[in-house]
Amino acid sequence: MKDVVMAPKDRIGVIKSKDTINRFEKELNIKISTVENMVEIEAEDGLSLYQGKNIIKAIARGFAPVKAERLLEEETQLEILDLGHFTENKLKVIKSRIIGTEGSMREEIEMGSGTYVSVYGKTVSLIGTYEQIKIAKDAINLIIDGAMLPTVKRFLMKSKV
Repeated sequence: MKDVVMAPKDRIGVIKSKDTINRFEKELNIKISTVENMVEIEAEDGLSLYQGKNIIKAIARGFAPVKAERLLEEETQLEILDLGHFTENKLKVIKSRIIGTEGSMREEIEMGSGTYVSVYGKTVSLIGTYEQIKIAKDAINLIIDGAMLPTVKRFLMKSKV
C-alpha cells in the first residue's frame, strides 16, 4: 500500500532527515521517500500507512518529529484547522493571538488541554486525544471570536484534563 503527502518545501528537510526517516521506518515498518515536496509512504498494512501518513502530515504542519511521534500512542490523533478563509490581516491577528507573546498563549492552550499545538501557514494543528483536541479547539474558537485572553485562560483552567 502506498500514499503520498504534499509538504511545504521548508519542511521537507525535517521530513527527509536520516534521523526522522530511520525512526519512523523502523517504528512502523514503512518506507518513506521524498521527491521535491512530495513524500511517499509505503507500508504492508493499513494501520502503519495511516500512522505514517499522519506523522508526516504533522511534521509538514510544523511539529518537531519528537512531538509528531505522539501519534503512535493509542487514541491520539491529528487535527488540522484551516484558517485560510480569513483575510490576510485577520489571519495575522488570529495567529498572533493564538501564539501569544513569546508563545505564551500557545503554551497555555497546550498545558490546559494536554495537546501539542502548531501554528503554521494558514493552519493550526493539534495532536492529542479526542477530548484534549475538543478543549483546545474550543479555546482557539474563543480566541477567533475575539474573547479576551484572560477569559480563554479561565476556560482552560476549568477544562484542564
